[in-house]
Amino acid sequence: MHSYRIVWEDEAKAREIEVLVRYRLDAGVVTVNEIRPTQVTLYDVASKRASRALPVHTAKGRQLLAEAYLASRETEISLEEEILAAHALLDDEIGAAV
Repeated sequence: MHSYRIVWEDEAKAREIEVLVRYRLDAGVVTVNEIRPTQVTLYDVASKRASRALPVHTAKGRQLLAEAYLASRETEISLEEEILAAHALLDDEIGAAV
């Protein structure tokens, strides 16, 4: 099982949500097992500075934030494709370092 960290900037609501995606990678195929929001950082609209960070404790809170994150994705590639591309970049970096 692997993890992929995403920081979603929800500018409309002046917040930033940290999301942890747990997934499997088998033979070049990514299968997402869980999308788990872990923390919400609220920003002061006037100063644009972080004013408070709140952990996400409840299952319902995680569900609502995960649904909002998926609905907000404005990209043509799927989450699975994004994760697979990140793996390819990591593999290239490791190969270049050797």
